Amino acid sequence: MSIGRITMMEFTSEEAVDDAEILYEKIRAEAFPTLELVMNICTGPTSLMSVAVYPSKESADSNLTARGKFQEKLDSSLKDSFFHEGEVTYFFQSEVKR
Repeated sequence: MSIGRITMMEFTSEEAVDDAEILYEKIRAEAFPTLELVMNICTGPTSLMSVAVYPSKESADSNLTARGKFQEKLDSSLKDSFFHEGEVTYFFQSEVKR
């Protein structure tokens, strides 16, 4: 059963959002090796919602330490962060049309 984790983050500035995504791209493969899908959505100038999907609960839990270290690296630019997670019960993605 796939697990989805939705993380909400509030930053101190628009630049901090950009910096966080740059840092995430640098560490993503090593810190989150079982990640199947991730999509970030800017929900405001300084807020970001990240939707991640993992193959199992154990897989999702295995990166909580790396997740904490990532957020520590954001230091004082991250004002608030929380997440919800649960079983993925429906998923659709259209085929890319060229």
